[in-house]
Amino acid sequence: MLEMARLVGTPRKGIILQTRAGRNVENSQSCEPDVLTRERYDLLRRKYYSWINRKPACGVYNCFGLVWASRRTAIYDESELSKILTDDGYRRLATEEQIQHGDVILYRLDGNTLHAAMALELRQLQLESSKMPWVLSKWGNVFGEDIHHFLDVPDDIRECSIEIWTDRP
Repeated sequence: MLEMARLVGTPRKGIILQTRAGRNVENSQSCEPDVLTRERYDLLRRKYYSWINRKPACGVYNCFGLVWASRRTAIYDESELSKILTDDGYRRLATEEQIQHGDVILYRLDGNTLHAAMALELRQLQLESSKMPWVLSKWGNVFGEDIHHFLDVPDDIRECSIEIWTDRP
């Protein structure tokens, strides 16, 4: 009986999640990855060998849940992301401003936010180069967490425009 439930799938459950303004945020917790999914994640990590693994493949949350829900759940709807950005006091970083630890990088394509990452630090890769952000990402809702250069992303995200958001005044 339990095997049949696993094959059919179990209903996703969410948690109570609210913005700073007290509005509810729709969310759902993901199932843990199966063996095949873990192998796919390992293949992806081999392709992007400069990534530093922080956490192996796991379920429950996605990149948006990593950034805004403390790894407790996944957020999928674009309107929910807009609600969080507005209610939590985020603003786009001005061109002349320096990105800082805790700022959020959004990867957008055709009006959709495909990925979010949290800035960890600025690193200088070469002696004469400027410092560039390294970020923490969670890939999908069943892959793991990796630290990487903010432009070193999977192929399906490379064409995205990048926006940097902060909750600093």
